[in-house]
This record gives sequence, C-alpha cells and structure tokens, in this order.
Amino acid sequence: MSRVAVIIPFYQQEKGILSRALDSIAAQTYDDIEVIVVDDSSPLSPVEEIAARPMTERDRITVIRQSNGGPGKARNTALDAVPSSADYAAFLDSDDRWEPEHIATAVSGLDAGFDLFFADYTWPRGKTTRLKETGLAESGEPIMPGSKVMAFTGDFFESILSSWPVHLSATVIKVATLGHIRFDERLRFSSEDMYYLLQCAGASDRVCYSPQLGVRLDDGLNMFRRQAVGSFEFSRSRLANAYFHRLIEPDVTARGKALRTINRRLLRTNYRDFLRSEAKSLLLQGRLHFALYGEFLKILSGSGTAMRPAPPRASWV
Repeated sequence: MSRVAVIIPFYQQEKGILSRALDSIAAQTYDDIEVIVVDDSSPLSPVEEIAARPMTERDRITVIRQSNGGPGKARNTALDAVPSSADYAAFLDSDDRWEPEHIATAVSGLDAGFDLFFADYTWPRGKTTRLKETGLAESGEPIMPGSKVMAFTGDFFESILSSWPVHLSATVIKVATLGHIRFDERLRFSSEDMYYLLQCAGASDRVCYSPQLGVRLDDGLNMFRRQAVGSFEFSRSRLANAYFHRLIEPDVTARGKALRTINRRLLRTNYRDFLRSEAKSLLLQGRLHFALYGEFLKILSGSGTAMRPAPPRASWV
C-alpha cells in the first residue's frame, strides 16, 4: 500500500478542534497514514488532545513545535519532515475534517499516474459545494471505467486563478513530483495556499479530482471568513492578497493577455476592498490602521518586496 503523510499546521485557542480533525483521519477507509502536526506557537498546545488519542494513533503522529511563522512556514516545516517512505502528502487544516473515503479516493487517482488530486468541499453555512458552484461536479471523464475520479482537462493554472475550485484541505500531492515545492513564507496573512497551488500547476498538468464531497471546512481561530470588514485583520488580508497578485504578475503575463486581465482585475478588487475596510474603520471606530499604509503604497507602486510581520497589537492604531 502507498503511504500517506498528513500535514496539519496548528494554531488554535479552542479545545476540541484538533480532535475533530484527528477523528476524521482515524475514520478513513485507507489506513496507511501518518500525521505531522506543526505547532506554530499556538496559544493552545496540541499535546493534550493528541495524548488523549488511542496508542495506535499516537504512534503515527509526530508533533513539531516552531516559532510563529504563519501557515506557510508551518506547512513547509511539515513538508521537510515528510519521511522518504511516503508516496503522497495530504493537507488538512486543523479546523477542517475529511469524509471517510477521501484518502482512499485520492490514492486511487494518484496511483493511476496523476500528480495532484483534489476533492469537492463544503463550508459552514454554505448551501452547495464548491465543485457544483464551478461546474466541475458535472464535467470530466473518469480516469478509468467505474472510477470515482475524474481527469482535469482544462488549464489548471487558469482555473485556480479565475474560479478557485480547489481548497488545500482537499488536496493530496505525489511527493516524487511535487514534494519539492514550498509555500512562500512572505504570504503570512493570505493567499499562500493559492500561490502554492499555482506553483504545482506550473510543475505538472497531471491533475485529477473527485466530484464527490471529500472535505468539510469548519470554523476555527484561523478561518479567513471570520475577518470583519473594517478590522485590522480584514484590511491586512486584502493587502496580502494584493501583494500576491503583484507577486505572480511575471508568471501570469507569460501565460497571455487573458490571464493578465484576470489578475489585474483581482488586484484592483483587493485594493478597493482594502480602502473600503479602512473607510469603515474610520467611520465606525474613528481610526485608520496606519501600520499597513507603508506596505500599501509599496504594493501600489510595485516596489514592495515583502509583507512585514504584524506589529504588536497595542500599536495597531
């Protein structure tokens, strides 16, 4: 059987969230799995919840603690620790959970010669699934008769940028072909997952997917959707998104005018959302988040080279 290394970046402050994710791993119909949890200096340690797992599970869980560096750095630490015996690496955010056949379905696709697999997913308060929204649930040809896995036949790079059909928690990669790719640690606050998947798309077009629900996104401390318009976190995330779209401009331009147009539209959208958030903060709270404006001007002019770490909370004025 193929061995699968599961990568979980951990930064939470509520008990039970990690246990929920580990429950979903334990329930997999495919059991040749080991887990790498990277504690990114979380306010709540993962040790207690892991210690409560049965011995058979604990023996397959490795915990690595690091200084806080964001989800990209945590995933890079885990990727560096993937054992040579692992054929595949699966990503699972600590506040998400898998359906029981997720890994078995992924392995069946990857064993057929593909380099990247992704499954359909849903999210809290969502009324549909992502692949139904994008139309992928009704398209594609099975990789073999009777298979639940479809071959992705379009431009995966363009699909990621324009319609975002894939979530990282629904993604499994072949280590031999994509295991060398790393997350850009400058993207601490948003878009690190999209940039990573765009790199994967540039490295291989052998992509498959399952239109069946494989992943349920759940709420946790690090969920992007919890950021309220007008908050420092929302403004910072839109600025990080804008930086991401600046960062990929050379690759996008090389792929043609259509993608360049999409990227510029998304860049302008994030500028607008940043300014809208700041206007709301000024109107409702009587303040702007001046710590962000130096980076905003650099990104706007195209001279920005990195997003600085956030200053201490007391100086977010």
